[in-house]
Amino acid sequence: MRPVTKIGWPQEDGNPKSYNSHTKAKIDLEGHLGCYCSYCEVFSSDLEVEHVISKDQDHTLSHDWNNFLVACGRCNGRDNKSNRNVDLSIMHFPHRNNTFLSFKYEEGGYVMVNPDLNGTASFTYAENILNLVGLDKIPGNPKYPNHNQNDTRWDHRRIAWEWADKYLTRFESGRLNPVQVAEFASQKGFFSIWFSVFSAHEDVKRELINIFMGTATNCFDPANGYQPIPRNPANIADPI
Repeated sequence: MRPVTKIGWPQEDGNPKSYNSHTKAKIDLEGHLGCYCSYCEVFSSDLEVEHVISKDQDHTLSHDWNNFLVACGRCNGRDNKSNRNVDLSIMHFPHRNNTFLSFKYEEGGYVMVNPDLNGTASFTYAENILNLVGLDKIPGNPKYPNHNQNDTRWDHRRIAWEWADKYLTRFESGRLNPVQVAEFASQKGFFSIWFSVFSAHEDVKRELINIFMGTATNCFDPANGYQPIPRNPANIADPI
């Protein structure tokens, strides 16, 4: 899950902009974070303004810029996040944590909690957000015996991995440069998949971070090949 940095509350005539209705925030959100679902990372022109804390849980945050992300209808739908209660203290979110460290992506559309976190609080917090948005819903997963066949997010990840693999071959044969790879990836979405497939290529990772607008640059160490690093290192229990 791509970690992002949100700008402060946008201003209008010297005052915080009004987001009543909350849908008015879509242009500002996409203008800063791009047209990518904050959870599954799909590229779409049909994203929704998503309340991190739902209106049912706390209606006072209904028009609060700090409570907004953008999400696809599936991640934000009734069979996933929707109006379920959120406890920010025990969940990883892309605007608060380095959620690239939270998960591991694999060929075939698979996403799972990063096994390197096993036995830590971070593992539990990553698992909580995974369950909240149902990113591991994939046919055959016994965790979801009644998997909704219309939930094809896994298949979009599978296709994205295949594209990234093709571009890796072309890049390593010298037919593409890092900017060309990143430009293509930005039109497909799925930052985490491209970053994973090109994990051995520092120059491509740099361009991916740069071209996917809103990516949290402080989550990757340029002095160490843009390896992901903790976003909250002062938090001993959960530095992610």
